[in-house]
Amino acid sequence: MLENTELALFVAASGLYLVAWVWHLRGWQQGSAAVTGAAVRVLWAGWVLHVGMVGLRWYRAEHVPMLSAFEFVTFFAMLVIGCFLLFAVKERNRMLGVFLVPVGLLLMLYAAFMSKDIEPELSIFKGMLLQFHILTTLLGYAAWAVTFAASICYLYLEKKEDKNPGLFDQMAYRAAFFAFAFLTLGIITGALWGDRVFGQLWFWDPKETWSFITWLIFMAYLHARYTLEWRGRRAAILAIVGFAALVFTYVGVDFLLPQIHGAQPGM
Repeated sequence: MLENTELALFVAASGLYLVAWVWHLRGWQQGSAAVTGAAVRVLWAGWVLHVGMVGLRWYRAEHVPMLSAFEFVTFFAMLVIGCFLLFAVKERNRMLGVFLVPVGLLLMLYAAFMSKDIEPELSIFKGMLLQFHILTTLLGYAAWAVTFAASICYLYLEKKEDKNPGLFDQMAYRAAFFAFAFLTLGIITGALWGDRVFGQLWFWDPKETWSFITWLIFMAYLHARYTLEWRGRRAAILAIVGFAALVFTYVGVDFLLPQIHGAQPGM
């Protein structure tokens, strides 16, 4: 019974996300604040159902729902949509949803094809350190998704002479600070967990290596903006490169490269 309820919440949340994105896109194209406002309300409804699904999963699994691939991806999607809703409080920020909501939608679509079985919590996965590692990594990824979407918004508005894209340039910059900070914590706590479980801080496992490469790109972005005073187009392009590295770290490594992280994406 609870399993069916969880699945129904997953499907309903995904459906509302899709409706919200379509309305958001329509409102953006028409320049209608009323339509985009309605889209945000629908998105809130979907997000509440999504949070309910995660909570139910937590109750059923009896552990924080971030360990299996399905749990990791749906939790990530929840954070991405939640990030947008924080920015959408101000109407001028809502264009961000045109490019950020699809990230959450694609994550939900990805999760739909994964096994939804609850996996037992192995002894090595118990403890706050691993959970903190996964959570901070996810928060870093979600924050960079905001940087990515804001950078796309900037590149689009840059071509419109009657529009000011500076808002999204600054939004991308600020979100990047959170992404870098959270990913740094994620890498450190992951290394500490590896030392506790395997007796070694770093293995140069493909997932670890690509996480480090992604972290370097994040650092390069912040360095370029602060020291080299990169603004606008150059910074936006570097942000998109960083997001591509993130996607490869998150998805590509699992499919293309053998690694000790196995089927636990993002860990």
